[in-house]
This record gives sequence, structure tokens and C-alpha cells, in this order.
Amino acid sequence: MNRAATLPRQFVEAAEHFVRRRTGLVFSEARRSAFEDGLFKAMRRAKLTEPDVYLAHLDTDPVLLDDLVGEITVGETYFFREPQQLDVIRDAVVPALVSHRSRPLRVWSAGCATGEEPYTLAIVLLEQGLRTAHVVGTDLSRTALAAARRGLYTRWSLRGVSDRVVQAYFESVGKRFELVPAVRAAVEFSYLNLAEDAYPSFSTGIWGMDLILCRNVLIYFDAGTVARVARRLIASLSDDGWLLLGASDPSLGDLIPCDVVVTDAGLAYRRRGGRGARREATVPATPAAALPQLPETPSLPQAPPREPARLAALDGDADATRSYAARDYGRTAELAGQLVQRDGRDPALWIVLVRALANQGKLEAAGQWCAAALDRHRTSAELTYLHAVLLAEGGRHADAATAARRALYLDPRLVVGHLALGGALARLGDLAGARRAVGNAERLLAGMAPEEIVPASDGEPAGRLAELARVQLQLLRGSTA
Repeated sequence: MNRAATLPRQFVEAAEHFVRRRTGLVFSEARRSAFEDGLFKAMRRAKLTEPDVYLAHLDTDPVLLDDLVGEITVGETYFFREPQQLDVIRDAVVPALVSHRSRPLRVWSAGCATGEEPYTLAIVLLEQGLRTAHVVGTDLSRTALAAARRGLYTRWSLRGVSDRVVQAYFESVGKRFELVPAVRAAVEFSYLNLAEDAYPSFSTGIWGMDLILCRNVLIYFDAGTVARVARRLIASLSDDGWLLLGASDPSLGDLIPCDVVVTDAGLAYRRRGGRGARREATVPATPAAALPQLPETPSLPQAPPREPARLAALDGDADATRSYAARDYGRTAELAGQLVQRDGRDPALWIVLVRALANQGKLEAAGQWCAAALDRHRTSAELTYLHAVLLAEGGRHADAATAARRALYLDPRLVVGHLALGGALARLGDLAGARRAVGNAERLLAGMAPEEIVPASDGEPAGRLAELARVQLQLLRGSTA
């Protein structure tokens, strides 16, 4: 007997209506039993067995809602899924991207579940010698993200993967397989609900992506939400970036302005008029072939320097500097934590510590250390800006706006502060204020050389942030159309 069969029908319908209203997720009759089973599991995990009590908590506790949504949407995933699409990425998309740019590639796995997809992408890029490529995985299930960060999988997640790949990129830990540091260092994970208007955004790191995979996610949304999410996915691409969906996802060509590319693995999408995009262009998929020879022991990828001017303050602590540059945030946090407790007079140490913790997804710890840092360095505009970002990550958008304004009081030319303020105001519904804030950032960036590193941006050049500001202004203006 289905354990969820004991749930009152009226309660199930109320819960379904609530989820749809808050997230845009819809469930057909064919998926109704899966919804009920997920609802039952989420209630049991929350230890709230009374329907009315559970619904009341669901309305006030965003973590509880995230858990329910994660339970009813997380599907099956495994390494090297949809190999034909991976062939297109490896043999056509990536070579086209790297042929005309010097900066590292930025790749986003949207709806990454327990991490098999973004780690697969990291392996594919490492095999092509792209050791500075950066992969971001996002999901709305914090439980799934926690599992992804561990990088520990069973043989079931590796079904169909060759022994050569397993031996090169995994280490046996009992009956499980742990990803080697080279792969784990190439991927960062963060929480993001695609149905919310929280991207593209500098604060979340979701912008200017060269490749986005959003596979079998849009099938959960209603038509209006699909169009809104698709518009933001396209806006999150770089000028010549690519968006790939799953085979079951709806076609976007008739929903939003974009260029459609036909491949042997299905449709791909690009920004309309973007560099290299061509309506109904064709990119042939190379027939599946043996994987290239893999290194016996993959070396740790060397990430590009992260804001050299800021890290210069750590010259006396080379280990912390190298750890941060290599995206080994666990080691960075350990070293920087020891340093600030020994001598916390340098705000740069606190900033690196807070960033390292946040980049690991340890937002509560990052917030605590950021508060401690501000007790000692109240006039640090960058620490105040980081406080605003952390508040926004926690859904406290009014407080985030207040913190961003304080950062701008301390430094009116802080570009990232204006962007953070714009993001917070947009989430609060103050679109006019958001447009002013992002417009201020755009004007400041116009006065900088495109290659100039923007202060407090963690190494981003002005030209790329200017593109982000332009896209955000377009979305904000479209919201009032």
C-alpha cells in the first residue's frame, strides 16, 4: 500500500496549489502519485504529521518549502547521461568557444540534483585540457546540494562509465567512489530556484555563462513560468554562449526571442544576434568515439588568479593565497580562520575567509564570520557588501538592501554594491529603484577600461560586468512592459 494514500485528498490538492502558486511547478495526473509520495516523505522528515500544521509551516518556513520542492522534483541522474549531447559539447560547442577567447570557460548546470551532471562536465573539460574552466551547479534542494559537495557516489551513479574513467577520476572508498580533487575543485555548488527572478545576477554568480545545461527541469513548470525561466536562461548566456535542454523539455523557439540551433542531439539555443549565432543553423554531432587517453593521475587544475590586488595582502601566507587561487576553499577557510584569530587587523584576511566559506555553501558560517569582521572593520565597504550578499542569499532582501546602501555610503563608486542593491530592490518589487542602482553601476563601468578588474568583484573585468548590467536593465525594463 502506498504510504501517501493516507493523506486527505483535500490536503494534497491544497499543497499542490500552494507549491504551484509559490514556484510555478505543476503536476499532471500522471505525476500525481509521485507528488503525493514526495509530500508524505517531506512531512515525515519535517516531523509534522498534521496536514494543517504542515501547511502553516510551509507558508512561513522557506527551508521547508525548498525541501518539499526538492523531494517532488529531484529525478534520476548519473554520470555521462545523454552521451550524444555530451559529444556535441565536446566536439562542437567547446572548440567553437575556445577558438576565440583567452579567458576560462564558465559552465552552468541548472537543476544539478546530486552533482553528477556538473562533475561530468568538469571531467569532459579536463579531458580537453581546459584546466581553468569553471563549472557551477545549482539546485533548489539543499539536501541534494550537500550530497553533491561531498562528491561521493555509488556504483549505480557510474553505470555505463568505462573503467578507465572511473580509475582516472575516482578513488575507491569502501563500496563508494570519491571524485579526485581535480574534479571537485572545478565545480562550485549553490542554491537557486529557477522560478524566482534572482538571475542573471553578479551576487549569485549566475551570469555570462558560455554553456548552460538545464535538462528535464522545464517540464515541471507551467507555460508562463517556462517562458520566464527561459528568458532568464538566455539572458544568463555570454554573447556567444549555448543553452542545452533535455529531450523532454519544451521547445523555446516560439516562446522567447532566441536563435535555435539544430544538432544531432536535439535543439540548442543562443542569444538572438549573438556572436556566431544563426537561426536554424546546424552543428553536426561527431559520432561517438573512444574517450581520449586519460592521465594516470589528474593534476589539480590551476584556476585563474582571483583579484590579485586583494590577495596581495596575503603575501606572507602563500599557502592561503595558493589555496584560494586554486579554489580549494576548505583549505583557504582553515588557514584564513587561523590568521584572523591570531591577528585580525587586516580586513583582507577576513574578506578572503568570508568568501571561502560562502563559496563552499557554508552561508551560516560565512555570515557569522562576516558579522565578526564588521565588529572590527565597520568602515570596510567590501565587508559590508559581502554582508548584503549573504543576507540576500538568506532571503532577507530588505536587510540586504540596507547593507548595500551602507556599503555605497562607505564607497559610492563600489560597482558591486550598486549591483547588489539593484538585485535586492528587484526582489522587493521596487523596479524603479533597481533600475537606478543597476544604471549607476553601468555608468561607473563605462568609465573603466574593459579589461580593468573591478574592485571587490573577485577578479571580474569591467567589460563583462558592463554586459551583465546591460542585460539586467533589459530584464528590469521588460518587467514593467
